[in-house]
Amino acid sequence: MTYSVRLSPHAARDYKKLDLAMRPAIQTAIDSLQHQPLTGPKIKRLKGRLREYYRYRAGDYRIVYAVSLRERVVSIDYIQHRKDIYRGR
Repeated sequence: MTYSVRLSPHAARDYKKLDLAMRPAIQTAIDSLQHQPLTGPKIKRLKGRLREYYRYRAGDYRIVYAVSLRERVVSIDYIQHRKDIYRGR
């Protein structure tokens, strides 16, 4: 059972800004979210105001996303460095 992955316009911009050396790791992470978006050693459910989101840890970068179980869709909202990802959210 696979999930469809959608990047928000913000996440698409974040992906394009990534260092070329980091893109393969992020793409591998995105591909893995198609198969298992809810559990894994690099996946954590967020708390507080972001409690409907999950984060995937890919090196020093974080992918923040929401999952629709009914529609089987992973909606990626942000792909940013760990020092920047949670600021102002």
